[in-house]
Amino acid sequence: CELFALCEQMITKDGGVVKDFIELDLKEFDDDGVGESNSDELIEKEVFDACYFDNDESRVTQELVTKCNNVCRSRLCCFDSYILESSCRATVGEDECELFALCEQMITKDGGVVKDFIELDLKEFDDDGVGESNSDELIEKEVFDACYFDNDESRVTQELVTKCNNVCRSRLCCFDSYILESSCRATVGEDECELFALC
Repeated sequence: CELFALCEQMITKDGGVVKDFIELDLKEFDDDGVGESNSDELIEKEVFDACYFDNDESRVTQELVTKCNNVCRSRLCCFDSYILESSCRATVGEDECELFALCEQMITKDGGVVKDFIELDLKEFDDDGVGESNSDELIEKEVFDACYFDNDESRVTQELVTKCNNVCRSRLCCFDSYILESSCRATVGEDECELFALC
């Protein structure tokens, strides 16, 4: 046990596990409550910097989604629309949940978590359903631009692999050869999976 003594810092006051750097920072450096307003400002700034895109569709990127999910992960339970966990609003308090208000954009209509920028873009900018065929075209174009190399070995680069992985990550479950998750083909549908065929 002594070899793992430093791991004790990852245990919260109530016996749970620290889930993010903000929680660890607050536990380790603001335990006396003196800097609580500074901590609130730090949290609010961190959420804002990671998640705010000011209704500017061009700012919705995979980097934004990744950063926002990382910052918001421990407080998605504040929102009634998040169904993967029971609400923590009563436990952590209204004030703390309000600091994470921007995080609610990361919850899908079905109560899950937005996994990629295409999903967030469609949720925030194509919510009326009018542009659904455009959305399909947008997805197909995004997959094509990120993954297509036309049997040209010189185009197979680390950049291509990274971009393709980022775009395909949320739908790799469509393919039988992907063994890290069960198939989602029946859940998301054949049409959706076909949009990601290049993956």
